[in-house]
Amino acid sequence: MKSQIYLLIIFFWASSTFAQPKLSLDIGLGFYQPTLTGFDENIDISFPEKNFLNRNILSNWGLYYEFFYNARIGYTSFSSYEVKNNVPFELVDTTSSANFRRTFSYRFFPLETFFRWKPRIELNFTLTPIWGKGSMSLETKSGDQLKDWEYFIESFGGNSSVNKLETTETMTINWFGYGSMIGVRYYITSRIGLDIKSGFMNHFYDEKNWKLKGRKVTGPKIKIDDLPIFSIKITYGVR
Repeated sequence: MKSQIYLLIIFFWASSTFAQPKLSLDIGLGFYQPTLTGFDENIDISFPEKNFLNRNILSNWGLYYEFFYNARIGYTSFSSYEVKNNVPFELVDTTSSANFRRTFSYRFFPLETFFRWKPRIELNFTLTPIWGKGSMSLETKSGDQLKDWEYFIESFGGNSSVNKLETTETMTINWFGYGSMIGVRYYITSRIGLDIKSGFMNHFYDEKNWKLKGRKVTGPKIKIDDLPIFSIKITYGVR
């Protein structure tokens, strides 16, 4: 009887030690190659500068929950960023400058199935709807705005100490898409794994659907439909 009890204790201890956690966190990088025609072929602006970091690299994080013994649901986000300060604008009667910020985010809501090919090696397949979001902002200086604030502050009987004022306006867009990926995961420990995926994203992006202060405006032409994507990330089992 005692030996059976010992065997049960060892079994439950081993299960808690080696069982795969149901909740996991991911962090890593994605790689893709969009075509940003609206930037690259625009002769009226001198930005953004095309390079590997701001065009092809995506930061990635995600959260997954194993709701069935070979299936997970989750949320994961891939984002591309670009920053350019003191961008010159050649206006009709003057030269101005602004600080430029651009973000493209691809938010996945994946359903992932998997099976263990070997004790430490997992093969997985993912289907996901995608909620895409883009934003572009300009931080500009306004001479009229500065004068108005100086007058307003001085009306209280003090001296204005405002040297310059900057204002930021942002234009945004949302769209939907879908994607699929296949991958392989190697478990370094029972909680930590290295996950590599590749697949495609399809997007229904329309440059005429950008919004600025609630009004529709035309944004840059970009090609992100039927787009290959590759990701590599570290997964950590929380519990």
